[in-house]
Amino acid sequence: MATADISLLLRDIAEHLAQLMRTLESENAALANNDLDGIIQAANDKNRLFEFLEELEKERHALLVAAGLDFDSTGIMAYLARDSARTKNEATAIWQQIETLTRQCRKQNQINGIILEKNRRRTEKALAILKGQTPQAATYTASGETCHSQSRNSLAKA
Repeated sequence: MATADISLLLRDIAEHLAQLMRTLESENAALANNDLDGIIQAANDKNRLFEFLEELEKERHALLVAAGLDFDSTGIMAYLARDSARTKNEATAIWQQIETLTRQCRKQNQINGIILEKNRRRTEKALAILKGQTPQAATYTASGETCHSQSRNSLAKA
């Protein structure tokens, strides 16, 4: 595969990462507004984009492995160094965009995960109160699993 072909592959990866970033931002807005339909739509869109990105990454990995290179940033830069300066510069710029988008997506996904976790805890506390239980902080077992030791208190006696 020529560097022009890898440029097309990298461009496709960058495009899908940009779509993923927009989806993560939409998910964040849906989480902030408690928009269940928006959250579900974002989850579906994320899954679809992850599948596309996984396939594109498999192609990129196969290309670099076939060239005898690692599939990290060093490997892609070594692969790009094999072609003309113009094509190399274009592909290098796209690769840098991919690295930036990947960091942005990772950060936004972590933020969304924190929001989801806070919402989950709030829901668990509300359910515990409705069940007549005293919400307590979670503790962890030796294996790292969450352990809830809630005592049952009735809201009223018959």
